[in-house]
Amino acid sequence: MLRILHTADWHLGKMLGDLSRETEHAQFLDFLLDCIITEKIDVLLIAGDVFDSANPPQSAVAQYFQFLSELHQRSQCQVIVTAGNHDSPAHLEAPKPLLKLLRTHVIGHLPTDLSDALIPIPSAENPQLIIAAIPFLRDKDLRSGQSGQSAAEIQSALNQSITEIYRQVATRARKLYPAPIPLIALGHLTVAGSKSSDSEREIHIGGLGALPAENFPSDFTYVALGHLHRPQACGRHENTRYAGSPIPLSFSESKDYKELRLLEFQDDYTLRQSAIPIPLSRKLIQIVSESSEIENQLQERTATLATEKTALTPWVEVLLTDHVPGDVITNRIQQLCADAPFAVIRVMQQRTIPSAQLERDTSTSDADIDNRLSKPAELFQHRLLQETSITEDQHEKLTVAFQQILTLQRGE
Repeated sequence: MLRILHTADWHLGKMLGDLSRETEHAQFLDFLLDCIITEKIDVLLIAGDVFDSANPPQSAVAQYFQFLSELHQRSQCQVIVTAGNHDSPAHLEAPKPLLKLLRTHVIGHLPTDLSDALIPIPSAENPQLIIAAIPFLRDKDLRSGQSGQSAAEIQSALNQSITEIYRQVATRARKLYPAPIPLIALGHLTVAGSKSSDSEREIHIGGLGALPAENFPSDFTYVALGHLHRPQACGRHENTRYAGSPIPLSFSESKDYKELRLLEFQDDYTLRQSAIPIPLSRKLIQIVSESSEIENQLQERTATLATEKTALTPWVEVLLTDHVPGDVITNRIQQLCADAPFAVIRVMQQRTIPSAQLERDTSTSDADIDNRLSKPAELFQHRLLQETSITEDQHEKLTVAFQQILTLQRGE
């Protein structure tokens, strides 16, 4: 029997404003290491976004290497790592030869020879499970979305390209490793029927590319996904799942359940899966209130948290629904929370969109939307003109920065 842990979206090096999440990640990695040893895990999957940025801080890189080193010393577990949209494929693959000595297999770029994405477990000589380690598929891998296409045409081409890559990988896997050897695919993308939060970036042109779950070939016993931070199955497809992030990465994830997904293949190759809850080391709490009610809200939260202990001090974001002078209300809130069992890390005022603007935006035709998507520079200028609070100098700097992004994208 083989035991596999599906994880994703670690986002090592993540900051919340100017606050580091390093301690929370350290506690998660300690828990994960103990879990692998206790549960006698054979394979650990990390389905993309190991790091929060393409150039992570050295402290995050050190956490990653320290975990892999300790795991190698204390367990025979193999590790499969694929790049996500936040990761630099080159950075992730740079130590690949050394990490292989630690039983860690890294796939940053989609291999030219798709056979190189297939990892037999426990070995090529004794394959009992095949991992199709497919990383985040970048535009150069997909070659879809031509200038002048409509949004629907771009989406269709993108889905066809992604589906074809998974089909080719499944076909290659079955040719090399016939059934009934189970086949697990990794992926880092958006699948239709799933729910996102505000901390995930759109990863394809215009936010398009939600692949239908049924597009994955039936050869795959399980599809281990990353990118969305809420653990979930994709609609009715229980064996196509997001592991979710191990810690809440934004206040929109404050109520999310965090888990490791345990996969167990029986001797007859049937799959059983279950969730292992991840202990919450720090709560993220968002309080939405009018300024006149904020004192009552903070008192209620103080009473609640007095009986709900976590290892680290909870962080609170206050979102005010009415307009009040920023410094006055911020100082008042800090005074009210001086002895509270939590720390208010930011106070924000909720922005509203005038109804006239909403009516104008919702009347835009599909043809207009398609035309704007094909002209990103014009679309960006249209959006900038809606921002009345930025100066001419800021407008110019943002325009130059966006043009640099477009230039880099064309060069990929």
